[in-house]
Amino acid sequence: MRRIKRALSSLGDAAWEWMNDHKYVSVFFSGVIIDFWANWYGYAINHDWIVLQAFLGFFLPILNFPFIHWFIDEKCVTERFKLTVLAACSMMIGSTLMLLMIHAGIGVGTDVIP
Repeated sequence: MRRIKRALSSLGDAAWEWMNDHKYVSVFFSGVIIDFWANWYGYAINHDWIVLQAFLGFFLPILNFPFIHWFIDEKCVTERFKLTVLAACSMMIGSTLMLLMIHAGIGVGTDVIP
């Protein structure tokens, strides 16, 4: 059990180190996922999908953690602005993907979630 904990901790450390080394790539891809996730959360609320909404709502702040950490930790306004613009672009893509998915009929109606 301790080896598993050490392995997971090591994996988490390696992932965090990679994300720190590739901050802009991480912000971009996490922004797409976060915005898609947030829109899916709103869609679940509108359709009374309580369990899905609870699951999505729980993980949304966790997904936002790296971006918020980097934004708060960054003291240079120019770097904060770069992170903000990058996140805005990625969130535009996330929203568009969510709308295209709904438009295509994927994940909608009572066929997916009663």
